Amino acid sequence: MSQLNLTPNQRQVVESDADAILVLANAGCGKTHVLTERVRFLLEHKRKSHALALTFTNKAAEEMEKRLTENIYDIRSKAFIGTIHSFCMGMIGNRGMLIGYPEMPHIFERDSDRRELLIQVIKNSDALFKSFQQKNEQEQNKFINDAMLNIGMKKKNLSNRKNNSSGNSRNNIDIDYLFQEYNDLLVSQNAIDYDDIILLAHKILIDNPKIAELYRKQYHYILIDEAQDLNFAQYEFIKALCGTEHRKIMMVGDPDQAIYGFNGSDKKYMVEFFPKDFSATILYLNENFRSSKEILKAANRLISNRSKIKINSPLNGLFEFQPLTDPQKEAEWIVEKIMYYLNHGHPDIIGKVTEDRIAVLGRTKYIFAPIEELLKKRQIPYFIKKPSDVTNFESEFVRMFDLGLRLLDNPKDSLHYRQLLNLLNCPDNEVIQTDFIEQLKIIFKHIPPNQKCIFEKLSQVWGLVRKSIANFTAALEQMKDFLEQKSEDERDITALEDIKEYELLWKQYCRQVAGESRTLSHFRSQIALGMPRNNKLQSGVTLGTIHSVKGLGFDIVFLMGMNEGTFPDYRSKNNPKALAEERNNAYVAMTRAKRLLFITYPQSKEMPWGEYKKQFPSRFIDWVKKTD
Repeated sequence: MSQLNLTPNQRQVVESDADAILVLANAGCGKTHVLTERVRFLLEHKRKSHALALTFTNKAAEEMEKRLTENIYDIRSKAFIGTIHSFCMGMIGNRGMLIGYPEMPHIFERDSDRRELLIQVIKNSDALFKSFQQKNEQEQNKFINDAMLNIGMKKKNLSNRKNNSSGNSRNNIDIDYLFQEYNDLLVSQNAIDYDDIILLAHKILIDNPKIAELYRKQYHYILIDEAQDLNFAQYEFIKALCGTEHRKIMMVGDPDQAIYGFNGSDKKYMVEFFPKDFSATILYLNENFRSSKEILKAANRLISNRSKIKINSPLNGLFEFQPLTDPQKEAEWIVEKIMYYLNHGHPDIIGKVTEDRIAVLGRTKYIFAPIEELLKKRQIPYFIKKPSDVTNFESEFVRMFDLGLRLLDNPKDSLHYRQLLNLLNCPDNEVIQTDFIEQLKIIFKHIPPNQKCIFEKLSQVWGLVRKSIANFTAALEQMKDFLEQKSEDERDITALEDIKEYELLWKQYCRQVAGESRTLSHFRSQIALGMPRNNKLQSGVTLGTIHSVKGLGFDIVFLMGMNEGTFPDYRSKNNPKALAEERNNAYVAMTRAKRLLFITYPQSKEMPWGEYKKQFPSRFIDWVKKTD
C-alpha cells in the first residue's frame, strides 16, 4: 500500500483527524503524493465519504486520478478530481437554468477573441469609436489591454453587471459601458469568457441555498491544491460551497510559490483568511525530495520569511553563478554547457543526459532569441514551453476546421463565423443561419476559386462530425489524406502537425469520457478548459518562462538574464508586494532544478537605439550569495 512510503510529516497530514487543515508545503515536498494519499485514506477509512479535490492544472488532476485508479475501483463515482474551473463549469451545465442559462454556454477562452469582442463593442458606439480612432496604434492597444484587464478584474472581484464604479469620470463611464456591452455581446452568442466560470458558479450557490446544501451533502471532504494561487472569486466560491457548517476542508500550498498576482491571486486567502474563517489547524511539509544539496542551500538563502527547507538529498549536485560579457556570450556559454552534458553526463545524474532533461528559464520569453538561434545552428532540439493549456493551431486549414466545429456546436457564434469568413477570404455579407451546414451552401457562392477545394473538404468532414461524434477520428483521417495527396508546401506540413495535435486531444478526451457520453459540445468545452497537452509533440531542451514551468522539474536548469530591471522586473522597483512576487519567481525557478543549477547574466546589453549599456546583477544573486 502506497501509504507505507510516507514520511512522518506526510503521514501526519494524510491521517489527520482535524476538520479544517492548512498545509504549508515547500517545493519538492511530494505534495501531489500527499494529496493523493489523503484522498485514498479518506475513501478507505471514513464512512460515507465522498471527496472533492480541486487543483489548478489538469496535469495535476490527471496525475492524482491515475494514481488512485490503481487501487480504488470506479474512483470517479467516489471523488471529483479536477480543476476548480472544470468543477464550476459542470455546475453551470447542470444548474445554469437557475441563473438564466437554459443551455450550456460556450467558452470564449482566447484573449484574441475577447479582444475582438471589445473592438466590436467600441465600433458599436459612435462616440467611443470616434475617440478610439483619434488614438495612435500604441494608445489603441493600451486602451484595449486596459479594458480587458478591468473587465477581468471586475469578474474576479465578483462584480455584477451594473455600474459599481466610484466617481463619474469619463473613464469610469467608458469602463462601465464596455463591461456591460461586452457581457451582453457574449450572452447574445450564448457564450461566456473564462472569468465568468467562477462568477456564475458562485452566483448559483449564493442565489440558491438549497442547491448549495445538496453539494455539501454530496462532498464530505474538500481538498484545495496550490491554494496560494486563489483569487477573491475562487476563495468566495469555496466559502459559498462550504457555508457555515462544512469544515472538513484542507488547503495545501506554498506561500513562496505565489507568482500570479497579475491575475488577481493572493496568498493572503490561504495564509490569513482561511485559518481565521475556518479555524484551521496548520501542518507543515518542509522536506524537499527533488533537488540536490547545493540547490536547496541556495533556495534557503533566498527565502527567509518562514521555516527553511529540510535537505534530504544525499547528492551534492552543482550550483554556480556565471557572468558573461553580453547576451550573445551568455547564450554561447549555455549552449556549450548543454553540449558538454549531453556528451559527458554528470556523476549525480543517473543515466544518459538527454535534451528533455534540460531547461533554460528566463523571466520573459523575449530573452531566448540568441539561444534559439544557437540551438538551431548546433541542431539541438528544443521547444518553447507555453504558459497555459489553451490550444492554438498554427495552420489556416486546421484553424478553419476548428472554427467550423465551434459553429456546428453553437450557430449563434457570430465572432468565430466572421473569423472563418476572413480565413476563406469571403465577404461578411450574410446573416448566419441556425443550421451551420445549410450556411455552408450560402458561403460556397462567395468562396474564391483557389479556396474551393479546401472548403469542399472541410464541408465534408464537418458533415461527418455533425452526423455523429463517433466519426471524429474518420474526419481527421480524411483531412490527413487530403493534405498528404495535396502536399504543396510548408503550410501542409504545419497542418499535418496540427492534425496530430487534434488527434491527441481527441484520444485524451476518449480516455476520460465513455462513448455514450461524448458530445461535440463537451469535447469543445474540455479543450477550452485546458485539456492536458501531450508532450509527445514537444521534445528537446525546454525554453520557458517561470510561469510556464511551475510544477515541473529538470535535472539541469540554466536561469539566464538575472539582471536588475529584468529579474526582478523594473516595474517592481518601488513596489514591495511586486518585488516579493519577483522573489517568489526566482525561488520557483531555482527549485525546478533537480541536480545542476546555473545562474547567468550579461554584464552589458545593446539597447534598441544601438548603445551598449552596463548591466548590474540581480539583487537576488546577492541574497543567494549571502552566508547563512
